[in-house]
Amino acid sequence: MASTLPQIMQAFDRYYDAGKAVFGELSKKIRSKKALELEDQLFFIRVFLLVLDRANFKEKQRVNQSFGPFKELYKQLRKVQHIKMIQEGYDLHFGDNKGLYAEYGKAIAADKKSIYTHVYEIILSIPPQDWENLYHDVFQYAKGLSILTINTAMTQIINEEIEYFSFDAKTKLDPQSIHDIFKGIKKVTCLEKTRLNIGLNTIFTPLVHEQIILLEEEMVAWHKNQLLLQHLGNYLAKKEKVSKKYHAVLTQIQKTHRGLTQKIEDKCRQLFVKMLH
Repeated sequence: MASTLPQIMQAFDRYYDAGKAVFGELSKKIRSKKALELEDQLFFIRVFLLVLDRANFKEKQRVNQSFGPFKELYKQLRKVQHIKMIQEGYDLHFGDNKGLYAEYGKAIAADKKSIYTHVYEIILSIPPQDWENLYHDVFQYAKGLSILTINTAMTQIINEEIEYFSFDAKTKLDPQSIHDIFKGIKKVTCLEKTRLNIGLNTIFTPLVHEQIILLEEEMVAWHKNQLLLQHLGNYLAKKEKVSKKYHAVLTQIQKTHRGLTQKIEDKCRQLFVKMLH
């Protein structure tokens, strides 16, 4: 039993060490690239804890609590990702005419500054001991587990995600469904990589993984468009009178949104059939 611990912990150590190092850099200065790296590391840690939670029947509540000190930070780091996507969507759709919409550009910049400030404050509020406690907890939860138990837990989680995909593949996808599928796909990809890292075979074939990557790319484009649409809509809703110059660009963003949504529906149906059989 003890021989499986190094395999399990090596997979965790890579992300934990990277996350702790980036956290230290961000405690000195907030940068979007580093913030997104930390979000990725914390996402893996959350998924890893989810596996341990599923595998440890007697320690479920304690496993859930281990991520507690980082829960709010992870939530706010996702907002860093979102405001970055909004900025990219703004650059894409407003293009060379951004000068005509300088007021909206300033609103995006103000939101970005507010988000970054809040993230920095949260980082400074998390003591180094919380990182040490997290590692100690993971080590304790993992040391009594076999690879077979880990494999079973991962397979259960992946199957649950696939069941959800099966339901949505038969219906029209609304924004919330696409968002949930995107999170599920990201979780499945993370688990598949972890399986390889601890010496297990992946559940899905290389061809399916190639199609997952293509779907993720489409979903990133969709999210940029969706977030810009929401942000611009909220911005304009606060105005007593909306300038006509926004009508054309809003119409174009909505048209792009419909096209991207249709692409995702098509790719989901193609992919999920392969994942389910």
